[in-house]
Amino acid sequence: MIELIKRVRVHPLFWLVIAAGIITGHFKEVLMVFVIVFVHEMGHTVAAYMLKWDIKKIELLPFGGAAQVEENGTKPIKEEMAIVLAGPLQHLWLWALSFALVGQPFWSESDHELFVAHNAAIVLFNLLPIYPLDGGRMVQLACLAVWPYKRAMAASLGISVGFLAVALSMMLFLPFHLNLFVVLSFLALTIGLEFKQRNYRFMRFLMAKQTDRAMKSIHARVSGQLPIRDALALLRRGQVQLFVIEDGGTRYTIAEKELLQAYFAEAKLHAPVRTLVPPAM
Repeated sequence: MIELIKRVRVHPLFWLVIAAGIITGHFKEVLMVFVIVFVHEMGHTVAAYMLKWDIKKIELLPFGGAAQVEENGTKPIKEEMAIVLAGPLQHLWLWALSFALVGQPFWSESDHELFVAHNAAIVLFNLLPIYPLDGGRMVQLACLAVWPYKRAMAASLGISVGFLAVALSMMLFLPFHLNLFVVLSFLALTIGLEFKQRNYRFMRFLMAKQTDRAMKSIHARVSGQLPIRDALALLRRGQVQLFVIEDGGTRYTIAEKELLQAYFAEAKLHAPVRTLVPPAM
């Protein structure tokens, strides 16, 4: 646990919020928010550690945090969902602890109400379906469970953009809130960066697929004329794709690793899938 805590870093944006709180005389509120965010993120981190994920860094943000793990898109979806859910679940016992402490010399009724308000605000904000918030990551995992990787990532980013646009539009009709504006701007930049890196992430996914040990296999019937590059866009996370083509009344099955081999080792980007059928067949 000590080793995990050593990897915690506070994002400059959070330092800005902390400084603003101290300057305006809201030190106690800032301390509450820091504790809530820290516990939230440690929930993610401990879950990842227990599932033996490789944790690189834990960064605290005003609305939660981000645990950077060595993940290339081949880990089980259910494991990542468990890690995502572990953060919001911490808010339940935080609420219970605050309630239990009411009446202590250091914890008044007003402290409890303030803590509960911040606790609720942080968890509810985190559950918004906007990447990289927990809600956005849940949407992304749900998309990955039903669609091919490339389509799922594009769809989840599109959903994030839509909800972020709604949130930014609502600010036009509400009193200006600097912290909220900064956080939403940060989310917009993060989504923009994610969009720019989408092809890089897909390539990492394909490279990791070469050594993927997923057990579940699914069949996809495709045209023999389908380019290998387009066929790879049908690959799914956590599943082995078997491509079925028909040629002259004969059905052939091509494993995804054959397509990956042709793509990476032989640079057959635009060659049709049927070229992978052995001549003897």
